[in-house]
Amino acid sequence: MNIFQNAKKIIQTIYFSNTRHSKLNYFEISIPKTHYIMLIIFMLIIFFINIFIKYQIFLDLKQGRSFEATIINHYSKSKNSDRFKLQDSNGNVFYATYRGKFKKLNGMKARVYGKIYKCSFIRFLKSCNIYHSTLSLLPKDSINKFFTKIIDRQHDNLLYANLYNALFFAETLEKPLRDTATALGLAHLIAISGFHLAALTLMFYIFISPLYFIFHRYFCYRNAFYDLGFLGLVFGFLYLCLIDFEPSFLRAYIMACVGYVIMLCGIRIFSFLNLFLCVLLAISLNPSLIFHIGFILSVCGVYFIFLFVAYMQRFLKRGLSKILIGFIAFDFIIFFQMMPIVHYFFPYFSPYQLVSIPLSMAFFILFPILFFSHIIGHGYMFDNIIHLAVEHDFFMSQFFTPNIFLIFYLAFSLLAIYSKYAYITSIILSIGFYIYNLYLYIGLV
Repeated sequence: MNIFQNAKKIIQTIYFSNTRHSKLNYFEISIPKTHYIMLIIFMLIIFFINIFIKYQIFLDLKQGRSFEATIINHYSKSKNSDRFKLQDSNGNVFYATYRGKFKKLNGMKARVYGKIYKCSFIRFLKSCNIYHSTLSLLPKDSINKFFTKIIDRQHDNLLYANLYNALFFAETLEKPLRDTATALGLAHLIAISGFHLAALTLMFYIFISPLYFIFHRYFCYRNAFYDLGFLGLVFGFLYLCLIDFEPSFLRAYIMACVGYVIMLCGIRIFSFLNLFLCVLLAISLNPSLIFHIGFILSVCGVYFIFLFVAYMQRFLKRGLSKILIGFIAFDFIIFFQMMPIVHYFFPYFSPYQLVSIPLSMAFFILFPILFFSHIIGHGYMFDNIIHLAVEHDFFMSQFFTPNIFLIFYLAFSLLAIYSKYAYITSIILSIGFYIYNLYLYIGLV
């Protein structure tokens, strides 16, 4: 125990983490309900304004419209044609098919002209096929192209480089990597999102904190916690610009900004009402998120995290062993609780997906190692492991979550806000769902 105490003193000496500025003290401000109502009304007004804008775009596209878009995905449809997934600056998603074979165009900007047919407005909010379309590539002047080339040069196989470019710069995964990520349950770790924002911000704080506290000695009246939080948001915004405002990272960044403002006002962050307001804000800014699977899964993930924090902070006392047990329990519980919701959209199951639990625990150590290994030119150090994973033939069973089970599961999950027994029941249901999938898997092998 003396080792941990000495390590704690060393860290406090370096980062001054024992100063009053770094302590979390919430004022527990009681906000009038009328203020919440006014805020909700304001966001609903923004929502309807954005709905109106999208409806005008929808009407224009029925007649024919030219717009700029990013090629999100590009794959072969047949011997003589390729399929493209496009996204415009308003977050609208389109699919188009073009005759001919094209080189890899993922991430490229293009000028697109086309029309939509037999697509309702509700369907348009999700995605539409675009017909009679022309596509003209635009010059790509992006700084991340410079960094992706550096990563490419460090790998003999560009497939492995693609994994790191997806991890750092939100490039689309190639199919062999995508299949492997699905079999191992690693999609949420590879697809750049809140996990990556947290890891990058942590790395930033490790380097910026000693420098900040050198100057903080002369400006000790400054609140170090809030200053560093603001610097972290600035760093996150610069990285957001680097990856061209990738949607999932942008959502995580918006939630971080909202969380910072809430904290600045002295209001408790882990509040289900605040989570609801964040979700409502995101939807009001982009109504298409209602149909975005990634957004739905990320909201569910944050909700289950809030549930875990709400209950575990009541029962776990301070202490290294208790924190360690809570950390391990957190990853297992979130993994199981997300399964019924994930399987409503994606049916694939493999027992190898349990690998994602220890990798999620180690993510905040692995991500900096992978990041700095590419900075020093040794990004190839894990290529052999990637090769073994990609070459392995993973068998996966398929099972969609039944509607009736999902309704019961969501009901208990929502009741868990008020009842610990409902929370325990939701965990038991999720574990039972995993066991049933394992039973089906064993029966098919």
